[in-house]
Amino acid sequence: MELQQVRFRYPGQATGLAELTGTFPPGKVTTIIGPNGAGKSTLLKLLSRQLQADQGSITLGNKALTSYSAKQLAQQVAVVSQRHELYDDMTVAAVVKMGRLPYHGLFATVPDEEIAAYLEQTQLTDLADEHLQNLSGGQQQRVWLAMALAQEPRVLLLDEPTTYLDVHYQQVLMTQLRRLAQQGLTVIQVLHDINQAFAVSDWLWLLRAGKLVATGTPAQLRQAKLLAQAFATPIEIVEVPRLGPYIVQVPATD
Repeated sequence: MELQQVRFRYPGQATGLAELTGTFPPGKVTTIIGPNGAGKSTLLKLLSRQLQADQGSITLGNKALTSYSAKQLAQQVAVVSQRHELYDDMTVAAVVKMGRLPYHGLFATVPDEEIAAYLEQTQLTDLADEHLQNLSGGQQQRVWLAMALAQEPRVLLLDEPTTYLDVHYQQVLMTQLRRLAQQGLTVIQVLHDINQAFAVSDWLWLLRAGKLVATGTPAQLRQAKLLAQAFATPIEIVEVPRLGPYIVQVPATD
């Protein structure tokens, strides 16, 4: 996906995005980082066409995002959501089947075998008949991922995908995302944990106040001065045994 001079402002507000230009490399894990209010979630909504840019263009496969029909876009771009109460009364299997509708139709009956691989891939096979409202937040997050994978997209968008996951499943998810990228899927996510972002990503976008401050590999962006300016806080990069470079906030001194 590529952005050219994309600008967006919320009606009646000064917040938004200011003429972003950049590329999300295909088949890679790109993480969008930045302080609160930087525009990270807004950018994801533009990439998924939940919002429309005021100016500029977003392209996917050299084709304008606006030129895709809703059904075509659902076959190209999938979004992992945090929670949708609309689905609470549905079983896990029924929710995952929703991801197959772009290939069938709104009222189609999706066979169970069509989603078996996605349930297995997200370790949900044993929970297929459970209602979503009975699951933990972490289990629900895996359901959203399974539904997104069922769309067989070219691009997977995730907004804070580790929020409800314990440490074990955070690692499982990040490993899975890297494996999917190696198989050709373009992964674009927002993370608040900056060290996790640097550890799992191939590419980073650093935003501040709606502007793109820098893009590059983790090695290129692991600069104390750059990050301190972006997050408006003193930062140091220290070497931690078995972890390597680690980004820490320096405590304020009197």
